[in-house]
Amino acid sequence: MSAASLSGSQRAVLARLADVLIAEGRGMPAASAVDVSGELIDRCLEAAPVLRAPLGALLDEFADDPPAESVRQLASRRPNDFSVLSTAVVGAYYLSREVRALIGYPGQQPDPISVAGEPEYLDMLERVYGRHPGYREAP
Repeated sequence: MSAASLSGSQRAVLARLADVLIAEGRGMPAASAVDVSGELIDRCLEAAPVLRAPLGALLDEFADDPPAESVRQLASRRPNDFSVLSTAVVGAYYLSREVRALIGYPGQQPDPISVAGEPEYLDMLERVYGRHPGYREAP
């Protein structure tokens, strides 16, 4: 099952369940308001393909059940399945540019190391280099 193979009905179930997990409040949008069940879940499942099959099975299982009760049932009786759902939903939610802007997180940024400004780092590298007699330059 590829990320794109979530059916329309599975995506609708995901949107309902996701809104139970992440409701609108305190200036933050609900999960469905940022389209967690669309491109964001696709990106999340691409990054964590191990979630694909169990998430699809959960969405099929809870297609006709009330979302709040489904989430409560998973949380209390099936923690591993709840973990699959919550990890996918939260992962997709924080992929949203809008959400990241609201929490002040710009995403990963480069953080170059200045060797001149880090003498301890140079000392550590010298120790590593000096202790291994089999060191050879990389081709």
